[in-house]
Amino acid sequence: MNEQKLIPKDKFDLDAAKRLLEATPEQVSVVAFSLLEWIADMNWPVALEIIHVLPKFHKELLPSIEQILINPKNDAIWKYWIISQLLIQFPKESLIKLLPAIQKYADNVPNNEDEEDLKESALDFLDWYNKKEHSSITNSTTA
Repeated sequence: MNEQKLIPKDKFDLDAAKRLLEATPEQVSVVAFSLLEWIADMNWPVALEIIHVLPKFHKELLPSIEQILINPKNDAIWKYWIISQLLIQFPKESLIKLLPAIQKYADNVPNNEDEEDLKESALDFLDWYNKKEHSSITNSTTA
């Protein structure tokens, strides 16, 4: 399959999500950034579909996600959706490299409502991550 067929044509291209289910990691790595652009607005029907498929390819997506998070020019709401909806579906151990960028947003003094939402999502994510980390340590010591 041509990697370009994995990228939705428009916000109603739900067949792209179905094609994504059949994609290989190598195919997804070629179009990772373009796929992530489709979750910049979770109100789009296609975003609601692909957000559930993307975690399958967390390894292939992480380099693009890191670039999105560290680039100050990228939209705060896009970062918000990545942190609040996508990363919480990834295996915890795959997220370690992203923690400094997420911590930066948690520590940020917001200049507008979008940045406030991003800060809240970063704080919620870190709380979730730390609870998950704590529970896995607790479970391993009680086992």
